[in-house]
Amino acid sequence: MSFYRLPYTERDNVIKAALRVISATHYSRPEDPHGDAEHEYATEQLALAARALVQAVDQMPADAQPIGWNKEN
Repeated sequence: MSFYRLPYTERDNVIKAALRVISATHYSRPEDPHGDAEHEYATEQLALAARALVQAVDQMPADAQPIGWNKEN
């Protein structure tokens, strides 16, 4: 019997990107001239990391994916 194992590299990238978004939204300084650019970049990186995680899970064998992930069943 196989159980679900998250793709670690992709998972870590999502976590790092999410923390960067939190930093850009909650801890930015008003005097930082690049604050808006950092927020936009961090948000884009989070979206790309999330997409990479979804693609990695899609490539896993069906019995190794989370329950309910495979839409064909």
